[in-house]
Amino acid sequence: MVDHADSGETDGDVETNAVVTHADLTYAERDAGEIKLDLYRPDTERAVPLVVYVHGGGWVAETRKNTPDFERFAVEWDCAIASVSYRLAEVPEHVEPPLSVDPANETPRGVFPDQIIDVKAAIRWLRAHADEFGYDASAVAVWGASAGGHLAALAGVVDDIEDLAGDTYSKQTLDPVVAPEASGRVQAVITWYPITDLRSLPDAEDGVTSLLLGGSVAEYPDCARLASPVTHVTADSPPVLLLHGQADDVVPIEQSQTLFDELAAHNAEAACYEVLDLGHCWGADSERTAMDVLESEPRPDYQFTATPQFGKTAATDQPLDGQRPVGPGLINAFLDRNTQR
Repeated sequence: MVDHADSGETDGDVETNAVVTHADLTYAERDAGEIKLDLYRPDTERAVPLVVYVHGGGWVAETRKNTPDFERFAVEWDCAIASVSYRLAEVPEHVEPPLSVDPANETPRGVFPDQIIDVKAAIRWLRAHADEFGYDASAVAVWGASAGGHLAALAGVVDDIEDLAGDTYSKQTLDPVVAPEASGRVQAVITWYPITDLRSLPDAEDGVTSLLLGGSVAEYPDCARLASPVTHVTADSPPVLLLHGQADDVVPIEQSQTLFDELAAHNAEAACYEVLDLGHCWGADSERTAMDVLESEPRPDYQFTATPQFGKTAATDQPLDGQRPVGPGLINAFLDRNTQR
């Protein structure tokens, strides 16, 4: 059964008896255009947990359609999954970005903090509409890959968007106009090969960090600091599951290690899986096929590190002790632990 909210952007929804799909739901209307999401929910009467997925693409490319198989995982993990769009970064005409940008991509564009404003708005909108769509507003996780992993991590360590207000960004700029009565806080974070400290990446006019910020890190150091998840970690940060390939030559593995170390320093819950021999996107051609690599035979080897606090608030006694393969079963166990199912 598929529930079409607006099929204008949808390319071949697949009907199943197990999943209800709401495609192209508008969650925010910006000056640059409508921002939308797709929602996949098991066909059940129970209120299931919600996972909010943020796609990658260097903040300048791809769309919310570039995802793993959420019709499958919504059923396997017994949760709703929302794949959200967010304003992509502007690419000036004189700049050649380091990755291909599809000119047909109609996603609205903006400059940071527009991206995290949208992700937090999506979380609040989804929480405000939990009863309508049938998931649990108290059990929300966020998951992202690469640039989406950065935004997922940032959404995890920043409770609400207003927390970024100060000398750099005004309260008016960060006014939560979308579902302002709802909370933007999440209960868990899953992040694949994320960028966690923009200040430690190469700083060039045509680099993705400069495109995100609207200028170089040297020009906008305070913006880079506020855009870096490592600068917002506290002891109250939600549990974080980090996965990163040791052979990643796009986002250095030190980006995940740095965030893990910061979480550990604040006695927050975190686990880090360093996948041996695999690069960015696990070597797959897109996020659509990345999980296939993790499920391939033989399964990828990895190293596992966790904070002493990891698992102390577990809803189940199922360990994440490094013996579990780094595929969908690991994510399912992490969600079991942190969304009180």
